[in-house]
Amino acid sequence: MTNVVTFLRNMFTGQKGISVHDAYSIAALTAFANCSNESRRVTREQSLEEISNNVVEIFVEVGMMRTRGSGLMFTTDGYVLTAHHVVEDLIGCMGSVKIKTQDGQEQYIKEKSMWYNEKTDIAILKVGKCTVPAPIKIKVSQDGMLQKGDEIRILGFRDGQKYNTLGMITNPHFDYKSTKKIIYDLFQTDARGLQGQSGGIIANGDGELIGIVVFGSIMEGEKISLIGGARISSALRYINHIAAKQSAKMFE
Repeated sequence: MTNVVTFLRNMFTGQKGISVHDAYSIAALTAFANCSNESRRVTREQSLEEISNNVVEIFVEVGMMRTRGSGLMFTTDGYVLTAHHVVEDLIGCMGSVKIKTQDGQEQYIKEKSMWYNEKTDIAILKVGKCTVPAPIKIKVSQDGMLQKGDEIRILGFRDGQKYNTLGMITNPHFDYKSTKKIIYDLFQTDARGLQGQSGGIIANGDGELIGIVVFGSIMEGEKISLIGGARISSALRYINHIAAKQSAKMFE
């Protein structure tokens, strides 16, 4: 990533200029979204451990209403991947979103630091700052290819505790429909979860990040739901878009 940072700094020489922090931030976003798994050089076990160690808990408060979920902090300068519906109540309202990390740190974000797509139920949040941001080293499924019967696991952070739930894909192509909205390009699993696990991370049997928890199908009389996810390929497009926008700001 050092070469990318050097290129970015040279690219903006004579323009407005770019700080080392901004260069690393853009490079981290780009690397996370585009690097091949071969270049990441991590094993299945290392990837799953890295995902588990970087999941965070998200709290949203708007008036008297409080919701929560999970997410993945995928750069050390505070970009967080989660589900749009976890934070949608804040959009256009006076409220707050708090990110709590596993070491107890708490940081708040504002609506202007959120990027989201309602149709795929994916959101990217930005909190905090760091001297030298870098992408976490995990395997990522770039092509989004899923098959019925594929092994999966759900990883997240809820009530101050990490969780890791096993399951398999039951429907690799699914659109979620309710009376209020339709969410496209999803997949269903037989993994079971509780309320507050939306935004959790879904990995496959090879330790690759394949999706984000965005919905649960619950039977009448039950408290535990079957988990469904949004494909990570959609999120990668948004992350590339954010990196491009960050770069463009340097010319303003």
